[in-house]
Amino acid sequence: MRQKLFGILIIVFLSACERTDDLDRILKFYGDAKEDIGFSVAIASDGYIIGGQMTEITRSAGMISDASKKMGIIKTDFDGNIVWKKYLGGKLQGFGSKIILLDNDTIVCAGQVTDTVLLQTDIFVVKLAPDGSEVVRKIFKRPGNQTSTDILKTWEGYLLLGTTDVERTPVTDSSGNKAGRKDILLRRIYNNLGQIDTPSVTGYPNDDYGVALKSNPDGGYIVLGTTDNTVSGQGGNNFLLWRPNIYGFAAQSVVIGTTDDEYAADLEVLDDGYLLVGTIGMETEDQSVFIAKIPRNISNAPVFTRKIERTESWSVKAVSRYRTNSFVVAGKAGTASSSRMLVFVVDPEGNPVPGKEVITGSSGIQTAYDVVSDSEGNIIAVGKNNIQTNTLITLLKFRF
Repeated sequence: MRQKLFGILIIVFLSACERTDDLDRILKFYGDAKEDIGFSVAIASDGYIIGGQMTEITRSAGMISDASKKMGIIKTDFDGNIVWKKYLGGKLQGFGSKIILLDNDTIVCAGQVTDTVLLQTDIFVVKLAPDGSEVVRKIFKRPGNQTSTDILKTWEGYLLLGTTDVERTPVTDSSGNKAGRKDILLRRIYNNLGQIDTPSVTGYPNDDYGVALKSNPDGGYIVLGTTDNTVSGQGGNNFLLWRPNIYGFAAQSVVIGTTDDEYAADLEVLDDGYLLVGTIGMETEDQSVFIAKIPRNISNAPVFTRKIERTESWSVKAVSRYRTNSFVVAGKAGTASSSRMLVFVVDPEGNPVPGKEVITGSSGIQTAYDVVSDSEGNIIAVGKNNIQTNTLITLLKFRF
């Protein structure tokens, strides 16, 4: 009876909150019972593609008999109405971390699944046709646990960014890694998702993980991550910027940070360098936003660093280009127990633009995990909306 009543409450909530006309804003929620989260969004020719986690629910006599977290992909029109949705991974639990679209609207989603026997996490990649039909899928297995946080279309297929906890020897003060600690992983794959060569692994002896991957105008790629490696004058966690070559192997890396703890979120490639965004402080602390511009030669000193503080805790998850020379940043405002979706714009110097800030949400926990903008100035963010024990995927579309 309790589960039935909760389902009714969710339906009422969804019907009441589908759209608000404030700022010509569209606010949509997707999901069922349990936990659904939007981690990535991309703009297709006829709508939006949302990638993340969707819980596949099985009911018997109106009661939930089984719930399994899956890589989930949703196709919507430009008003956020569902065109189709897919649960992927078969019997394996998992989620999608990153969605990309090819020129013909083919969808590629990278994430991970958990082996039901070994309980080992493996990278999972799926390619779908524009109508949602599956073209090919691939699970990449190796000793230890692997995750995937980003994927990029390349000259030979795709490049996957993730982590691995496999031991890397010899372990010294500045190289190698202990078993169970995280290293940054780059895996090259063909268009058919077959593996190319041995994956590239880099990092310091403790924990390093990559969050964003872009093509580098000078050739090769640029990776942003977080490391707990420090040098004099830096806090316990810092940004790690790595420039691998076209084959994904180490070419240049640098640790960037202040006396605070910085946790990397995302980056954009500029004409003369890179814009990095992240958060200062752990989830349990008051948090603020950290933005830095790094020159093309990443070994040189930062062009600037910015610490954006407010009276309430702010943290960020994503950045994207906005109009001509600005950037839209998304995350959350508030603490772990009570937060709202946060979207704001910064200028090329990393300064917040007055009047271009939206904080929206109801009671509970709301977070934006990804954000994009289109040529008309529409901003589209996806994330989650947590109500008691139920979490729904959120799509927010608006224009300043």
